[in-house]
Amino acid sequence: MSSASFTHQSVTLKYVTEDDLSDVQNILDHAAYYHSTIVQTSPSGLAERCFHSEPPKLKDSRVFKRFMLVTDSSLSPAPIAALDIFVGFPNYKTASIAMCVIREDFQRKGLGLKLLTEVIPAFLRETHPAVEQLSISLTENNIPALRCLLKAKYEQTNRWEKLNIHNKPVIALTYKRNVRQQAPNS
Repeated sequence: MSSASFTHQSVTLKYVTEDDLSDVQNILDHAAYYHSTIVQTSPSGLAERCFHSEPPKLKDSRVFKRFMLVTDSSLSPAPIAALDIFVGFPNYKTASIAMCVIREDFQRKGLGLKLLTEVIPAFLRETHPAVEQLSISLTENNIPALRCLLKAKYEQTNRWEKLNIHNKPVIALTYKRNVRQQAPNS
């Protein structure tokens, strides 16, 4: 593994640099459902905001931001997904997926399940061996992602947050999975 990328089977995670922001924005621009239904805002400028955002601060722990482009050589030679992960948040044994967006023309091809059950856990085991749990929070209206998480055997936690998206209350539910757990047979 080079310091700039990680490969597991056909999937490569590459750390985003400023030169990659147009690729990230292209992915975000091709995820209309995510923007219209989930976050209910235009993706304009989101790649830049994600790239420059700071990881959450914790008193006695360091949080690492891992903003990555995803390429699956079995589907396309070009990047088709973007990941934003905070390692060490909310504690040093947990990594939290802040964003996982797959271009709509590459959804329902197994990449989400592969990322959630195989690739991200393998990346964390190799690069952050103290991490035991992978968590992700979803808004209650993100039905496709919820189906993927359930298929990936993520468990709902008792953690939730009430959000206000364009003056509409939305609940975000948190799910988790042990990164040492084997991928489900699908």
